[in-house]
Amino acid sequence: MNNTQTATVIASISFDFRGKRFEPSITVDLHTMMLKKQPLNYLYVLLGASIDLDAYRHEYDVMVMHAIVYSEPTGLACDFFTDGTLDFEGFTHAWHKMRILSEIEAIAEQHLNISDLMQQPDIQQALIESYQAGQKNPIIVKKGKISSPF
Repeated sequence: MNNTQTATVIASISFDFRGKRFEPSITVDLHTMMLKKQPLNYLYVLLGASIDLDAYRHEYDVMVMHAIVYSEPTGLACDFFTDGTLDFEGFTHAWHKMRILSEIEAIAEQHLNISDLMQQPDIQQALIESYQAGQKNPIIVKKGKISSPF
Protein backbone atom coordinates (compact mmCIF):
# COMPACT_ATOMS: atom_id res chain seq x y z
CA MET A 1 0.00 0.00 0.00
CA ASN A 2 2.68 2.48 -0.90
CA ASN A 3 0.39 4.51 -3.17
CA THR A 4 -0.01 7.05 -0.38
CA GLN A 5 3.65 7.92 -0.93
CA THR A 6 3.26 9.05 -4.53
CA ALA A 7 0.47 11.45 -5.29
CA THR A 8 1.25 14.66 -7.09
CA VAL A 9 -0.53 17.16 -9.30
CA ILE A 10 0.43 20.34 -11.08
CA ALA A 11 -1.69 23.21 -9.71
CA SER A 12 -1.99 26.24 -11.99
CA ILE A 13 -4.00 29.40 -12.15
CA SER A 14 -4.25 32.17 -14.74
CA PHE A 15 -5.47 35.68 -14.07
CA ASP A 16 -5.02 39.25 -15.24
CA PHE A 17 -4.38 42.27 -13.06
CA ARG A 18 -4.02 45.79 -14.46
CA GLY A 19 -3.20 44.54 -17.93
CA LYS A 20 -0.59 42.05 -16.76
CA ARG A 21 -1.05 38.26 -17.12
CA PHE A 22 -0.09 36.03 -14.19
CA GLU A 23 0.21 32.24 -14.57
CA PRO A 24 1.71 30.65 -11.46
CA SER A 25 2.12 26.88 -11.53
CA ILE A 26 3.49 24.50 -8.90
CA THR A 27 3.93 20.78 -8.40
CA VAL A 28 2.03 19.67 -5.32
CA ASP A 29 3.02 16.62 -3.29
CA LEU A 30 -0.40 15.64 -1.97
CA HIS A 31 1.09 13.06 0.41
CA THR A 32 3.12 15.76 2.17
CA MET A 33 0.15 18.10 2.12
CA MET A 34 -1.99 15.47 3.84
CA LEU A 35 0.69 14.72 6.44
CA LYS A 36 0.91 18.44 7.26
CA LYS A 37 -2.92 18.64 7.36
CA GLN A 38 -2.92 21.57 4.95
CA PRO A 39 -6.32 22.54 3.51
CA LEU A 40 -6.77 22.71 -0.24
CA ASN A 41 -7.05 26.52 -0.08
CA TYR A 42 -3.43 26.59 1.11
CA LEU A 43 -2.51 26.05 -2.53
CA TYR A 44 -3.36 29.71 -3.17
CA VAL A 45 -0.67 30.69 -0.68
CA LEU A 46 1.84 28.42 -2.43
CA LEU A 47 0.84 29.63 -5.89
CA GLY A 48 1.13 33.23 -4.77
CA ALA A 49 4.53 32.61 -3.19
CA SER A 50 5.75 31.05 -6.43
CA ILE A 51 5.41 34.47 -8.09
CA ASP A 52 6.28 36.55 -5.01
CA LEU A 53 2.70 37.48 -4.10
CA ASP A 54 1.58 37.52 -0.49
CA ALA A 55 -1.92 37.86 0.94
CA TYR A 56 -1.52 41.63 1.31
CA ARG A 57 -1.21 42.35 -2.42
CA HIS A 58 -4.16 43.28 -4.63
CA GLU A 59 -2.98 40.76 -7.19
CA TYR A 60 -3.40 38.01 -4.58
CA ASP A 61 -7.01 39.09 -3.98
CA VAL A 62 -7.70 38.76 -7.70
CA MET A 63 -5.90 35.40 -7.88
CA VAL A 64 -8.01 33.76 -5.15
CA MET A 65 -11.17 34.62 -7.09
CA HIS A 66 -10.09 32.17 -9.81
CA ALA A 67 -10.29 28.40 -9.75
CA ILE A 68 -7.13 26.35 -9.57
CA VAL A 69 -6.65 24.04 -12.55
CA TYR A 70 -4.98 20.68 -12.00
CA SER A 71 -2.97 18.59 -14.44
CA GLU A 72 -0.51 15.70 -14.66
CA PRO A 73 -1.70 13.66 -11.66
CA THR A 74 0.44 10.78 -10.38
CA GLY A 75 -0.27 7.88 -8.04
CA LEU A 76 -3.50 7.95 -6.08
CA ALA A 77 -4.34 11.42 -7.46
CA CYS A 78 -5.06 9.86 -10.88
CA ASP A 79 -8.23 8.26 -9.50
CA PHE A 80 -9.63 11.65 -8.45
CA PHE A 81 -8.68 13.79 -11.44
CA THR A 82 -11.14 14.76 -14.18
CA ASP A 83 -10.78 17.50 -16.80
CA GLY A 84 -8.59 19.83 -14.77
CA THR A 85 -10.36 19.28 -11.47
CA LEU A 86 -9.33 17.30 -8.42
CA ASP A 87 -11.89 15.65 -6.15
CA PHE A 88 -9.92 16.54 -3.03
CA GLU A 89 -12.57 15.21 -0.66
CA GLY A 90 -12.55 11.83 -2.43
CA PHE A 91 -8.75 11.85 -2.53
CA THR A 92 -8.58 12.66 1.19
CA HIS A 93 -10.93 9.81 2.07
CA ALA A 94 -9.00 7.32 -0.07
CA TRP A 95 -5.63 8.54 1.25
CA HIS A 96 -6.73 8.04 4.86
CA LYS A 97 -8.15 4.63 4.05
CA MET A 98 -4.90 3.55 2.37
CA ARG A 99 -2.91 4.79 5.38
CA ILE A 100 -5.11 2.77 7.74
CA LEU A 101 -4.87 -0.31 5.51
CA SER A 102 -1.08 -0.12 5.42
CA GLU A 103 -1.03 0.04 9.24
CA ILE A 104 -3.43 -2.82 9.82
CA GLU A 105 -1.90 -5.05 7.12
CA ALA A 106 1.36 -5.04 9.06
CA ILE A 107 -0.51 -5.90 12.27
CA ALA A 108 -2.47 -8.70 10.58
CA GLU A 109 0.76 -10.18 9.21
CA GLN A 110 2.64 -9.95 12.50
CA HIS A 111 -0.08 -11.03 14.95
CA LEU A 112 -2.57 -13.03 12.89
CA ASN A 113 -0.26 -14.52 10.28
CA ILE A 114 -2.48 -13.11 7.49
CA SER A 115 -0.45 -11.98 4.48
CA ASP A 116 -3.39 -10.87 2.31
CA LEU A 117 -5.94 -9.04 4.41
CA MET A 118 -8.16 -8.45 1.35
CA GLN A 119 -8.99 -12.17 1.47
CA GLN A 120 -10.36 -11.73 4.99
CA PRO A 121 -12.86 -8.83 4.70
CA ASP A 122 -14.45 -9.44 8.12
CA ILE A 123 -11.08 -9.32 9.87
CA GLN A 124 -10.05 -6.34 7.77
CA GLN A 125 -13.19 -4.45 8.80
CA ALA A 126 -12.70 -5.37 12.47
CA LEU A 127 -9.12 -4.11 12.37
CA ILE A 128 -10.17 -0.87 10.63
CA GLU A 129 -12.82 -0.25 13.29
CA SER A 130 -10.32 -1.05 16.04
CA TYR A 131 -7.82 1.35 14.50
CA GLN A 132 -10.42 4.11 14.29
CA ALA A 133 -11.55 3.50 17.88
CA GLY A 134 -7.92 3.70 18.98
CA GLN A 135 -7.58 7.06 17.25
CA LYS A 136 -10.51 8.37 19.31
CA ASN A 137 -9.43 6.76 22.60
CA PRO A 138 -5.67 6.28 22.66
CA ILE A 139 -4.10 3.93 25.17
CA ILE A 140 -0.51 3.26 26.01
CA VAL A 141 0.84 -0.27 26.00
CA LYS A 142 4.12 -0.79 27.87
CA LYS A 143 5.58 -4.23 28.43
CA GLY A 144 2.23 -5.96 28.13
CA LYS A 145 0.42 -3.52 30.45
CA ILE A 146 -2.27 -1.24 29.10
CA SER A 147 -2.75 2.18 30.65
CA SER A 148 -4.62 5.34 29.78
CA PRO A 149 -2.63 8.45 28.84
CA PHE A 150 -4.81 10.42 31.29
